[in-house]
Amino acid sequence: MHPIDDVVRLLRGYLKGEIHPDTSVELYNLLNKYPTLVELVRKLDSEESLNRALEDYKRFANQEAEEDDMLAGILSRVRETDKPMIVRRYWPKIGIAASVFLLLFIGFYVFSNRFINNDETVALVADFDPGSNKAILTTSDGREVTLSSSYEGIIVGDQLVYEDGSVLLNEEEIDMDGALTLTTPRGGQYQVSLSDGTRVWLNADSKLYYPRVFSGNTRTVQMEGEAYFEVAKNEQKPFIVQTNRQKVEVLGTHFNVNAYSEEPISAVSLLEGKVKVSLANQAEETLLPGQQSLVKNDVIYVQKIDIAESVAWKNGEFMFNNESLSSVMRKLARWYDIDVDLASDVKDISIWGSVSRYDTFDEVLQVIKMIDEHIQFKIEGRRVSIMR
Repeated sequence: MHPIDDVVRLLRGYLKGEIHPDTSVELYNLLNKYPTLVELVRKLDSEESLNRALEDYKRFANQEAEEDDMLAGILSRVRETDKPMIVRRYWPKIGIAASVFLLLFIGFYVFSNRFINNDETVALVADFDPGSNKAILTTSDGREVTLSSSYEGIIVGDQLVYEDGSVLLNEEEIDMDGALTLTTPRGGQYQVSLSDGTRVWLNADSKLYYPRVFSGNTRTVQMEGEAYFEVAKNEQKPFIVQTNRQKVEVLGTHFNVNAYSEEPISAVSLLEGKVKVSLANQAEETLLPGQQSLVKNDVIYVQKIDIAESVAWKNGEFMFNNESLSSVMRKLARWYDIDVDLASDVKDISIWGSVSRYDTFDEVLQVIKMIDEHIQFKIEGRRVSIMR
């Protein structure tokens, strides 16, 4: 039986009073999985209202078409959210909201039965939670301190304290001339305010090496991964960020550095002020606000960018602008702490859109699936395989 017919049979029987969740395992499973469906069906008032909604659904989805064409039609109309009259002009005012939701539900039910619950294809549901505030602080003598997830960051002063002033390490426990390392794991993020007042946001799977107190003629830190800097201005002491590919030198400014070792390109994006990006081979570029330097194979390029995209992670979003699926999945892997396998024919699929970093992984997968309905996911433990 076609999934649509199955839903119709169950809902009609429920409205007629012929079947009940207590006596029908199918109906029980359906309503248990989609509890809001009970209220939607009740709002249709009668079997006649349900019949009208279903007939309109058939006309909407062209049930005589092949299943693939039907699914494509559903998906294209769900995407066209700026054209609600396509649906509304057919239905009476009574039960409009319920009918619309029922239409979308049935479309989703078919979609999920084909791509989610069919054991012969792949699984799509994954309850991987998003990342959170997690980090480890390592002192110069090798001590490792697990930082509290109840706070967003720490402050370096005479003591090391959390943002509300709670003491993490007192003065006697810190080497005044020693270095500190802040490490975020996969699925973690954290902030630190350095001794000069500079603020740093660390993305997942990143490290920041910095002195307890800056000395000498420069303020130098080293980093791996991704970090956003708001540098306190000091014209007598330039602030320098050293990565494995480049050196970024500023006086006081806001910028983002993406320097993951597994990424083919290292990027510096400038929001405010001016920065100089230089390579070991002496090549260098000066960036102005709204520009980004890209380093690949010891060559540096400069381009204009949408700044919002570069710092979206800091503001709690994923923003993808014609980005390859392989690049997108590397970001998701770091944030959701998962492993990803990509089939060769899906790596270069272009992904665009925005989604909260605090959505579950399943919600993010649904967004990707809407870009290309042929994409399929297989989830085993914390490993996600993507294919067509």
